[in-house]
Amino acid sequence: MYLLLILAAFLLAVCFALNKIYQNHAGATLKSGFLYNTLLGLFATLIFFALNGFKFEITPFSFVLATVFTVLVVAYTLLGFKILSDGSVAVYSIFLMSGGMIIPYIYGILFLDEEFSPLRTVGLAVLIFAVVLSNFKEGGARIKTSKLFMCLGVFILNGFVGIISKLHQIETVHTKVSTEAFVMLSEIGKFLFAGIALIVIYILERKTSIKLGQGHNTTGEMQENHEASAEYESSGKALLLKKAKILIPIIVAAAAVDGISYFLQLKGATDLPATVLFPTITGASMVFSTLADVLVFREKPSKCVIISATLSFLGTLMFL
Repeated sequence: MYLLLILAAFLLAVCFALNKIYQNHAGATLKSGFLYNTLLGLFATLIFFALNGFKFEITPFSFVLATVFTVLVVAYTLLGFKILSDGSVAVYSIFLMSGGMIIPYIYGILFLDEEFSPLRTVGLAVLIFAVVLSNFKEGGARIKTSKLFMCLGVFILNGFVGIISKLHQIETVHTKVSTEAFVMLSEIGKFLFAGIALIVIYILERKTSIKLGQGHNTTGEMQENHEASAEYESSGKALLLKKAKILIPIIVAAAAVDGISYFLQLKGATDLPATVLFPTITGASMVFSTLADVLVFREKPSKCVIISATLSFLGTLMFL
């Protein structure tokens, strides 16, 4: 079981890296973020529809939890796009994974009657300190307040994602779907939620473009504007096709690794307490994400990030 969780953490770190590669090509705008989530949800749905034997399952309980899960994941993913635009994968993953561990840990003790351990409490304090430390750059300079709030948002949102995942897997009263079907429901929700948002953005941009075009009143200006627009659209389509050849494989790969990682985490949530499951995922993913920073993106982590990641890993060991 622990080997599967380590694999889940590795795949999660790969997904972080793919997010950043996508961002490098498509930018960190709200539009590109919704496009990413739309296609990610679509491809992951197809993958898990096949893994579920081409069967569609749904129950009211699983539907509600999958919907809440979707909103939380899309929200922290969009925040992640903004964080990664001027930060490293390691900093983002520290907030994401720490929130996904600390909040479910507290919830497990308070509401699921999971074992309280003094050593794990010390580990929790170490992790909190690691999160605070990761807010500082070389020389003690703090990151921007706006980015700090985004990081805290990711911390809280992913914490509740962990709670939703655990609640679905341990439910015994209400009828629920299989693990594969729950992942598929979550991805369908992601596809629909992000897709609708993307359409709204496109409509608003289109209306703005039409209003700007109406500013040209003379026949000559309108003709010039039409020709310029046609030329722009032609070059835009060529650029879009070129980008699609790069972005589609990235998103397909991200859909596969993200979906499988979450599937393995759900399997772990069935048998392991939250106080063991989420710390294992946290520690391993932080290590892999920091390695991704160094090996894939050739980034040099600051001393604070290195110390923070080390403390996070040591704090994680206290939970095992």
